[in-house]
Amino acid sequence: MHESDRPGIHPTVYRQPGGNVPTEATAVRDMHVDRVEGQTIVVEGSRIAQLTGQRVSLERSTAQRVEGRSVQADRSAIRHLEAERAVALRSAVALARVRELRAARARIGLLRADRVEVEHGTVGIALVRELAGPTFLRVSLGSLLAFAGGIVTGIAFSFVARSKRR
Repeated sequence: MHESDRPGIHPTVYRQPGGNVPTEATAVRDMHVDRVEGQTIVVEGSRIAQLTGQRVSLERSTAQRVEGRSVQADRSAIRHLEAERAVALRSAVALARVRELRAARARIGLLRADRVEVEHGTVGIALVRELAGPTFLRVSLGSLLAFAGGIVTGIAFSFVARSKRR
């Protein structure tokens, strides 16, 4: 069994996709861990509560909170994601606050980003400056009714306040 194939947390060498420069990294494989911090972190088949690093790569993993400069998730689930750049491939993210996101076949609940490119994915609610790609933005009926109710209530309060001033 190769050293990087065994379960646990251990140092490894990571090569970025499209690059040949090897980088020292922390590998987490088939573990349940509360917190992992490092410069470059590679996670496979693990469940992690909090993950913090400059470069983070998740594959077939779940994480409660991920913070990093560059995050890549493949077939993973993340509850809260904060990153400058993120790539989500066949993954699910509940809440994402990123500067730039590229997603393919991903599901994102609430998204706040400057630039987003989504291919065959769904986004529940998005606050985005620039959106590219064929994206399906979905708002649930309950959210739509709550939004409409808030507007109607605000208009009603403004009429009541206006009539009391006269």
